[in-house]
Amino acid sequence: MVKTGGRTASFTLDDVVAAGVRIGLADLSLQRVADALGVTPTAVYRHVPSRAALEGLVGEAILAGLTLVDDPADSTEDHLVSFAAQMRAFTLAHPGTAAYLQRLFPRGRSGIRLLEAQITTLGSRGYDPAAATALSSAIATVTLGITAADEARTAHASVDPAGAEEATRDALSAMAGSPLIQAATAGIPAHTADDYFLLLVRSTAHGLVAQLPPGRPVAALISTLTDRREDR
Repeated sequence: MVKTGGRTASFTLDDVVAAGVRIGLADLSLQRVADALGVTPTAVYRHVPSRAALEGLVGEAILAGLTLVDDPADSTEDHLVSFAAQMRAFTLAHPGTAAYLQRLFPRGRSGIRLLEAQITTLGSRGYDPAAATALSSAIATVTLGITAADEARTAHASVDPAGAEEATRDALSAMAGSPLIQAATAGIPAHTADDYFLLLVRSTAHGLVAQLPPGRPVAALISTLTDRREDR
């Protein structure tokens, strides 16, 4: 129970998390949650010990809304691309989630549920838990990296639109002064951010499956890659 503006307000940890989910991970802070609840930050601290703890609770609550859909008819490569596309769509719809997942995963029940689902799904395609985790982690790393970068660019442009436009013009002007870069860009067809994402993810999935087919232990792959590095 806390006093706010002469009245007594009562709220629970669930109220704190719900307010955090509404605010979103990108804008999350103890102050914002307190403002949303009409209380002081000190009152929020009675339910969560730190900003990091708040982020974990809110992040897991957001991830609870993500259910990965698998088509059993998909090849392993197609499944990994679908997994990446679903993760990208979800994280773009919930700004800040990509960066949250990059920092530490899994943190709680929701993350564990997602990882277990991937292990089970790839297990049905002949992969042991270690290989399934390696494949999923690699695809997730690429997916989250690209998505977080896209979010950072969007956030920067929204804060300083004029500055972002000027920076883009300067970059294009600088590239125009290089005949070699002009020739290179001329050979690249027009494409969207999603096109670029699918190109990278498809290529990554194809290479991963080639290097780690069903039945090959992760340790054997790592040993091979290590041997190649030492031979250089």
